[in-house]
Amino acid sequence: MSKPESRGPGRAPLPKARVNAFFHHLGRTGSVTVAANRAQLRRSTLYQRRQDDEEFAERWAQALDLGVERLQDNAMNRAMNGTPKPVWRNGRQVGSVQQFDNRLLQFLLRSHRPEIYGDRKNAGLPALPFDLAKRLAAAAIRADAYDARRAEEKRRAESDKRGD
Repeated sequence: MSKPESRGPGRAPLPKARVNAFFHHLGRTGSVTVAANRAQLRRSTLYQRRQDDEEFAERWAQALDLGVERLQDNAMNRAMNGTPKPVWRNGRQVGSVQQFDNRLLQFLLRSHRPEIYGDRKNAGLPALPFDLAKRLAAAAIRADAYDARRAEEKRRAESDKRGD
């Protein structure tokens, strides 16, 4: 059985198992609220403990970093591989298409390569040549059109397979 961790003079100790559960869930979700709820601890108690205890604050920071990295990995996976989107016909699901999130991909590129994809006006960097900026904008439109055509072709192929 785990020993409760003291919260300081005059305060009831936090059960060590719940504290460990909090850090576990914080590392998995990156959400203090979700982690606190799953560990059955009050957020205000946890925030106070973080403020009062340097070691606790360090564990918190490490778990939160891990959780945010997991969120980043998930976002990158969704941007690169897409997510299935159901296709409906006459009130029935007849298939699905892979939906890609180009805005999410742009955001990730901007955060990982700000020197290339970031806001150059605020970064003190020279602006992209106008023709390059136009080409990038046109490429995004072409990519969206390409994705739409591919989705339509896939829907037609699935429809033809079923004999609709």
